[in-house]
Amino acid sequence: MKILYLIHQFYPEFRTGTEKFVYNIALMAQRSGNKVKVVTYSFYENSFYDQEYDGILSREFIFEGIPIIAFKLKCEYIGLNIHLKDESLYGFAKKIIDDESPDIIHIGHPMRVHEFIKVAIEKRIPYILTLTDFFMMCPKVNLAPDKYTLCSGPQRGSECRILCAEFNDRFISHRLDLAENYLKNAEQIVSPSKFLAVLFSQEFSGINIQIINHGLRYKFIKQNNRIYKGGVKLVFGCAGTLAYHKGVHILLKAFASIENRDVELKIYGSGEKDYTSYLRNITSTDKRVTFCGTYLSEQLGEIFSGIDVMIVPSVCYENYPFVLHEALASNVPVIASNIGGMAEKIKDNFNGLTFNTGSFKDLMRKMTLIIEHPDILNKMKANIKNQIVIPTVEQEAYNYLQLYKRTLLKKLQFLGNS
Repeated sequence: MKILYLIHQFYPEFRTGTEKFVYNIALMAQRSGNKVKVVTYSFYENSFYDQEYDGILSREFIFEGIPIIAFKLKCEYIGLNIHLKDESLYGFAKKIIDDESPDIIHIGHPMRVHEFIKVAIEKRIPYILTLTDFFMMCPKVNLAPDKYTLCSGPQRGSECRILCAEFNDRFISHRLDLAENYLKNAEQIVSPSKFLAVLFSQEFSGINIQIINHGLRYKFIKQNNRIYKGGVKLVFGCAGTLAYHKGVHILLKAFASIENRDVELKIYGSGEKDYTSYLRNITSTDKRVTFCGTYLSEQLGEIFSGIDVMIVPSVCYENYPFVLHEALASNVPVIASNIGGMAEKIKDNFNGLTFNTGSFKDLMRKMTLIIEHPDILNKMKANIKNQIVIPTVEQEAYNYLQLYKRTLLKKLQFLGNS
């Protein structure tokens, strides 16, 4: 099979969860004998590109064995990251699909690559769409009208009118119509979490969503088998993109409120410059906090071996945070916000604890509970080891490959009957 993967951004520029998912699936599909290629929007300097077509710069290269077509609008515009339609990208999308002639298209994220979906529909090329966040229903991506508010969906625009008045009714209505068209024309819609699937099913009636959990590359995972008793020094950890919606500031405020000096907090990751500076200012005098920088997948075993409890303090709905599952696979309990896909996976006093989203005081109480009674971690770790199963990337890829095969068979049967 020739499989074309579409994503809004990709390696080596960006390394968050969606990029990791697409890379893993493309790599597994390639190893199974399929011809794969990733098409992604990119943000390199103009001098990086060696092709230009109708105002769009592009370059093809290989990253860790995966062929990539990176493209960029020569003249970017403000609405690039919120629209589901852009006629200036249509001609380029058509050219790429004509040149590649894929059997199947798999969309890892539709932002900036939506015109490829339009071309796929016109050319009757079957496509699979994996939902990794709320972008299809929300131009702000995370159903967060502002830093302090969450909503449960646009409800055909009625909530947008109340909470996001900067978008006019016509824009929201047209955008939702486009999203519904893209969803209903998909051969299959997939979600890694039940939470995300439920919200999309409520907003767009009549769509069928299959659950396929993201898998992990276990060759980088190592079991943390530390046993706890009173008086031990604990190390809390947080990892991922340093951005406001990830809630790291909530964690730092909670940690600053803990008087115990025999604890440590390690922050892994990088992100927005202003936000990162803000985080460092919060902790400038607290020697218990260490900013450890970015990390590679190959370092996961080392990182989780040195962490006793992972904190996932997001202030927005998370779909399927990789770091949460990497922690569980490493036998490390998790304290997480009590919303979205996080609450779906973390059960209080079983494999971790949850806290009231955005409340640093509640998070501080949960962290203090563990500091004062570290032995409760032993039970949590036993539960994780004996009852929590995180799929491998091979298992995830197998499910997608079966989906590809069924899709291709259906296409061939249709062509044979036409």
